[in-house]
Amino acid sequence: MVDEGSDLKARKAFLAQVFPSLSPGEIEKLQRVSLQIHYDEGELIAQEGSYAAGVYIVQSGLVSIGKYASEGWEKRVLRFLAVGEIFGLEAVFLGREAINVQFAKALVESTLIFFERANILAFAKEHPNLCSDFSRWLSREVIMLEFKLTRDATESIDHNLALLLIALGNKYGQKASGKIVLNLPISRQTMAEMLGISVETLMRALKRFREHELITTAKRQIVIVDWETLERGAHTTPFYLSIIEETL
Repeated sequence: MVDEGSDLKARKAFLAQVFPSLSPGEIEKLQRVSLQIHYDEGELIAQEGSYAAGVYIVQSGLVSIGKYASEGWEKRVLRFLAVGEIFGLEAVFLGREAINVQFAKALVESTLIFFERANILAFAKEHPNLCSDFSRWLSREVIMLEFKLTRDATESIDHNLALLLIALGNKYGQKASGKIVLNLPISRQTMAEMLGISVETLMRALKRFREHELITTAKRQIVIVDWETLERGAHTTPFYLSIIEETL
């Protein structure tokens, strides 16, 4: 049996971490207009082109964000949302038709905190400090977009894969016998979508990495054998790497 009191206390503590500009009293008010929603693995949270009901914040689990191609069936995962990350701001605050411009899907069993569009707008009007925290989030999104556009246009597949593996290793990896073990919550298909390549191209790149003894693979597990060489192949700054890790 779920202890409702403990659940509300945990939700308030979580919201206080996400919105550090708000006072305890403001967090209490924000919690009252929030709704906790659970999603099963693979369940769609928001469909691209559908009505944007409000803002979501990941409380637990992992969510993929992406877009469909013009044909309507091929999709590309743009980024992941981990705990504390937000989806739906653009549809709420741009002052246009409330339509989701991307899809959101739970990659694993996930819990999200939801704020209905009218409620979050009313709260932001009464408590403008909320906009400071949203601005911080959106600024990071701009930096991430700039980096991705530059990376996709100028870098090789092997470089981008090395960068992704380093970021995943820093965030999800576990050290074992001098190696970094990644038991990934994502499929090869999702990895390919993130890199903007086909699964076949990804598998060939992983094969090259295995042949150079950088990694070993087994189903969804990837073991990084030669971290230093892989890191040199990624050749990025700690600042951009930290931004990437926040979106995985």
